[in-house]
Amino acid sequence: MKPAGGASTSAYTCAFLAFAWILVPGGLPGSRLASAQSTSVVARAAGVTGHAVLLTGVSAPFPLTAGYILNPGDRIDTHGGGRVVIDLSDGSMVVVAPESIVILKDFRSASSLRELFEITTGMVRVKINHFAGKPNPYRMNSPTASIAVRGTEFSIEVDAQGVTQVVVYEGIVEVTSLSDPNRRVLIEAGRGVLVRPGQDFHLLGTAPGVPGNRDLADHNDAGDHDHQGGAIAAKGPGGAPPPPAGQGQPPVQAQSHDHDEASPRATASTYDRYVAGLADVQQLPFLFRFNAYPEGHLDSLENPAYATGFQQGEGRVFLLPTFSGVRGLQEYQSAFGPGGSLPGNYSVSPQISMFTPLGAGGFTLGGSVSASRVGDASLSSQPDTDPSLFGSSSSVNRTSANSTSNFYSGALVVARRFGSNSLGLELESLKGTGSLASTTTDSDDGPTPSIERIDATSTVNQTRLTAGYARDLAHQAKLGIFYRYAFIAADDRDVSHTIDGVAIGLNSTRTSGHSFEAGIRLRGTITPRLYYGFTAAWLGVSMRDSLTRIDAADSQERDRAQRGSIALGFGYALNRRATLSFDLAGGANRAWAARTENTTGNLLQNGDANGHFVSMHGAAQVDMTRRLFVSASLLNIWQRHDLSVALFPDRLGVISPVQDSFFPTDPAMYQTANRFSDFGAGWRFSRSLFAQYVVSTDFGVSSPTHILMVRYTFRLGRE
Repeated sequence: MKPAGGASTSAYTCAFLAFAWILVPGGLPGSRLASAQSTSVVARAAGVTGHAVLLTGVSAPFPLTAGYILNPGDRIDTHGGGRVVIDLSDGSMVVVAPESIVILKDFRSASSLRELFEITTGMVRVKINHFAGKPNPYRMNSPTASIAVRGTEFSIEVDAQGVTQVVVYEGIVEVTSLSDPNRRVLIEAGRGVLVRPGQDFHLLGTAPGVPGNRDLADHNDAGDHDHQGGAIAAKGPGGAPPPPAGQGQPPVQAQSHDHDEASPRATASTYDRYVAGLADVQQLPFLFRFNAYPEGHLDSLENPAYATGFQQGEGRVFLLPTFSGVRGLQEYQSAFGPGGSLPGNYSVSPQISMFTPLGAGGFTLGGSVSASRVGDASLSSQPDTDPSLFGSSSSVNRTSANSTSNFYSGALVVARRFGSNSLGLELESLKGTGSLASTTTDSDDGPTPSIERIDATSTVNQTRLTAGYARDLAHQAKLGIFYRYAFIAADDRDVSHTIDGVAIGLNSTRTSGHSFEAGIRLRGTITPRLYYGFTAAWLGVSMRDSLTRIDAADSQERDRAQRGSIALGFGYALNRRATLSFDLAGGANRAWAARTENTTGNLLQNGDANGHFVSMHGAAQVDMTRRLFVSASLLNIWQRHDLSVALFPDRLGVISPVQDSFFPTDPAMYQTANRFSDFGAGWRFSRSLFAQYVVSTDFGVSSPTHILMVRYTFRLGRE
């Protein structure tokens, strides 16, 4: 369940507080200040909908009803679909969502920080009221975190594994790890934190649906800013605290909108597709399928030394249009450059490759030309509030966006054989262009909706040189080794950005860098029917980004990534009509980024992400007739990702997290499906031409992909 919120919740909050003041004896909070500070707090179930169960410890569980006075130790269970609103006599309130378990603690204590409740699982939304601008301290606990507040509005969500997510809508919340009390962080309005058992904090970007402060200001003073001026106090380098905010400058909480999950920029641009795929461990399993079977054209484009395997001139035309994309890549898609690392509604990927021996000198010349066009048109409409917690809302954020990405690549290959050995060189150039247009309409309960429009462009340029070596071994085995180095330049910038027709600042990212990759592959036969293949690779990426943001200081970011992978595959021919394959792969990567302010060189943001995977893939292809064949496959992936991000104030004391496609700071960006299947049927028109229809699915995580694969092979000269 996502945290509730939105500009329109303030209207509901006003009405609800007014209702609470009538229910609770003593009148308005201001008139109850003296008695509230001198007497114990009273908790009342002000509203109960659905089925909620109360366990008091002195009697059998019974249905909770409105008006019941709650006591420390009471256990509220809403797994029956109920929802409970708890009103405290100090003006605070708690909303317990369905499918939750909450245990009330010693909230009556007169100590400096009263224990309010412990949430075992589920979700609650909390509003702690101030008295005449003075802090009203409470503490809440989950299985992994302790949450301290002094007058604020926030939500806590706990899953079955104890993972805790805290999102702040107003004021400040201090979150402390229960496994390491020295690990703590201050979260301001519009931000959140994810606490996993035994791991570093995962800071979240702008929280969806932050309530409008102008409406809540009538009921609460501003949050308490005693802790480092209200800036996020995250762990610095080596565990040291961050530097203090600028002297004499008021703390400001800036919100980054570029590439944020709640922003119109969430639609993938050409820049996003390229950069996100540079070191994305999630894509590796898709490339480690059918590892035991050689494929002359694709093998030669990966390792140019393999091109000497062509005994006569051969060309190939390949078409691979796809529709309603999922995150996965087909095993052939690596030949067309990036384009599958982020979702798209459609792609068109034609390729032409050709290799031919040159006389008796052992030389082979070849190359390829390919293109990939990926498009996305999305429309989303979502209320800013969750009706299950705060009733209906008339504020709606509607975003429509269109994005197209075009990639063009060309490669030139030259190779020469020396007996059983072969050497090869490949020069490849990749260029990408694209555009993105989005419109966001926010009704915000007003008579005239607010409209935000963004138009952006992206360009990508990559030049890559690959050197390869291959050796023919005994038993029809072949060993190949390659090394490639690439120069990278990419640009992503806003062309126009307006709100209600008024031009505002433009965001831009300029990237330059390089990458290198080394790999080894061994293929051969164990028996005439049993094939094997082994491959391993190491990739390194280094980039420097120049970042301009309308709501953050101009900055530079250094990105680094390393990735290692290994795979083993087997292929078995049951008979002349049926073939089986099995692949096992594993890999790990690490990415880290450090962002510094241009004017001062001070560290603004750093992060470290580690991921690894293990995958298993099985597939079968059967010839039903001489021309008709069918295929099916199943890929299962086990992945884990660990993310740690630290934020620091700039020279003005502003904390401004900046989202990045290479290093996303949102843990949700690392969550993907773990099962994928392809089901296909094809028709052989001749020995040179076939067509195949394939549907790829991740079993409900996203829409299926429909692929039409057409391949035509032609030969130069006689067979």
